[in-house]
Amino acid sequence: MNRPHVGFYVHYHGLGHKHRAEAIMRHLDCDCTVITSRCGDAAWSGKHLIDVMDLPSDIDDVPDHGYRHRQEVPALHYAPLWTSNITARVAAYTGWLQDAKPDLMVVDVSAETSMLTRLASIPQVVVRQHGRRDDDAHHNAYAAAISLLAPFPESWEDDITPSWVRQKTIYLNGFRREPEKAPQTIPQHERPTVVVMFGRGGHADAHAPLRSAANECPDFQWLVIGLDDDEHHPAGPANLSFLGWQESPQDIYRHADVVVTAAGHNSVMEIGSYRRPMIAIAQDRPFDEQIRKARILDREGLAVGLSRWPEAGSWPKLLDRARRLDTSQWDRVFQEDGAQQAASYLTSTAQWAAKQKRSQTETSPCPSA
Repeated sequence: MNRPHVGFYVHYHGLGHKHRAEAIMRHLDCDCTVITSRCGDAAWSGKHLIDVMDLPSDIDDVPDHGYRHRQEVPALHYAPLWTSNITARVAAYTGWLQDAKPDLMVVDVSAETSMLTRLASIPQVVVRQHGRRDDDAHHNAYAAAISLLAPFPESWEDDITPSWVRQKTIYLNGFRREPEKAPQTIPQHERPTVVVMFGRGGHADAHAPLRSAANECPDFQWLVIGLDDDEHHPAGPANLSFLGWQESPQDIYRHADVVVTAAGHNSVMEIGSYRRPMIAIAQDRPFDEQIRKARILDREGLAVGLSRWPEAGSWPKLLDRARRLDTSQWDRVFQEDGAQQAASYLTSTAQWAAKQKRSQTETSPCPSA
């Protein structure tokens, strides 16, 4: 029997969407095609990955006079005018849908791609993210999907989410980017350690605030991942080290006494999987995504969640609060492998969709979780 064909639209901002798709495709018993922009030439992995399609980017070569019209359509987040890249992008994507005729699309994430997929008469599952997603474009994308996939458990649901969105959502347990690996070495430090993690995304000049934090807490060794030291700033303090970009940051933070990170989904899940006390600080993201997630993490007792960088003088109390967290509460989040749950659901849904496509009879219900 031929395997169903599932397409993954993977957003190009950062690496989190890519890592999520790969974690799911590692278990997915379907032929898979990735559709993306700006990272199509990157190394991609998947159990049955057959192709990666690199679409023209919708943010390149946008004329200023066209960009000013980008938010005029309530049903779309982004629709500038007179942009040949977008014309080519739409043609390439819908042309692929016509030629490949995938049984199912997974859209992570784009309201515009979701609407194109539905207009092309292809069933889709839309990935949800935290944040204030009550605008027309999000609601239309959710309505266009046969179901929604939340890469977080139902206990992490936001109280502002409408009931019809909750009812349409398949909730998952946590999962990490890659299976856990044994550490190469166990670092030894004379003092308790605070590991501060910065991802690939942009951030303001954090050197001065980090020096201030280390000075406030001299009994801790501060290790900063993802950020190099700034030679233009004065040296010190002695308990602060900038380690730059690390390919395996888990070898550093898995033994930390406290981990300080942005409230991005993948970072939070990775650190939580190692049951480390965590301070999650929201960065500025569209739709208050990290602000809402930080509040939920704090509400659930999984992290000290902050909406912004702490004020000077507050670090000693924050570290004390983080170290008193009951990290065993993460056991509930990782009761099962969320990536395997997603793969199982998508496989059954793709099989259902393929059967419906061949059928001339009345539609049967879509599979549930």
